[in-house]
Amino acid sequence: MYHILSKSRDNVIGIRVTGYMSAEDYDTLLPFVEKMITRYNTIRVVSDLREFKSVSFWGTLKTLPFAFKYSSHVDRKAVITDQSWIYTWSRVLSPFFKTDVRCFPSSQADKAWEWIEK
Repeated sequence: MYHILSKSRDNVIGIRVTGYMSAEDYDTLLPFVEKMITRYNTIRVVSDLREFKSVSFWGTLKTLPFAFKYSSHVDRKAVITDQSWIYTWSRVLSPFFKTDVRCFPSSQADKAWEWIEK
């Protein structure tokens, strides 16, 4: 499940993911992100994954084409997490996208927002 954070404004979107992210969650999240890209052309995203547990296989399949299509419209993405596997996957996948992605531990969540708002 996800929530758009109240700190979001203009082309900066904060998304908190908690627990399990289903394919149905992506059915509402991806159109929202697409709408923001249409409005601003370039967006920045903070993904707060501190309480994230897992994602459905079908949800992952939905995000990949979307990510490839719109990566040039996401200028920066800050990922807040203490889960090492997310850091690893961010490094492995980053060469395939045009987005500048940085991971921040939970203790540096404020720094993630500072970086995204620069």
